[in-house]
Amino acid sequence: MKTRSTLLLSAALTLSALVGSARADVITSDPSLPVLYPTGFYTNQFDLVLFSGPGLVIALTNEEHRAIGPVLRTPSGPNEIEDFPSQMIGWINVNGSPFQPASANGPVQTEVFGKIGNTTGTFDTEMLSMSLTGTSPFGPFMIRESPTLASTGQTTIADLGGGQYHIDSFFDVFTELSVDGGNTWMPANGPAHMTLEGVPEPSVCALVGLGAGLLALRRARRSRK
Repeated sequence: MKTRSTLLLSAALTLSALVGSARADVITSDPSLPVLYPTGFYTNQFDLVLFSGPGLVIALTNEEHRAIGPVLRTPSGPNEIEDFPSQMIGWINVNGSPFQPASANGPVQTEVFGKIGNTTGTFDTEMLSMSLTGTSPFGPFMIRESPTLASTGQTTIADLGGGQYHIDSFFDVFTELSVDGGNTWMPANGPAHMTLEGVPEPSVCALVGLGAGLLALRRARRSRK
């Protein structure tokens, strides 16, 4: 039998999938990287990222990772180094408990190869570092990009004309998680495949809001019964 928490998570993931399916890329007037929220964000949607330690299994799912600026862009030969603050939101559980919302914030550094002097094109990318500190109903946690494994990706920027650009991007991010303030780290079971998505159109947001409202109304009716 599904618990109420499981049903709520299922509904949240379904609504989030509807939002994410609206536009799995970005159309913008600013071709600069990274794409700042709320224009776009990276997500892995339904994939589970597992972190295991002695007597402990922590799962993350439906993460959204947002670049929130300001961005420091530094040339490194033909490459561009980008430093910026970021925010992650998602769902977390511990040892199979019901999923609960979690969030984390911290700095990120990425490298875009061959970007200097080029507005459009296809560029190899790498997340050089990430250090997030977060909170959840299960307690504080930290997430970092693996110091030993390369988190690589690719970004394509195309000129659509009329001052508009199409941006498609992904990263395969290897992460580690700590629940003891960084004294010990648990590596993830594999990379999180994060794809760039655009914020959905207002009509889609309205549809998602309608779905959430119907879910709340149904719960209220059941509680009255």
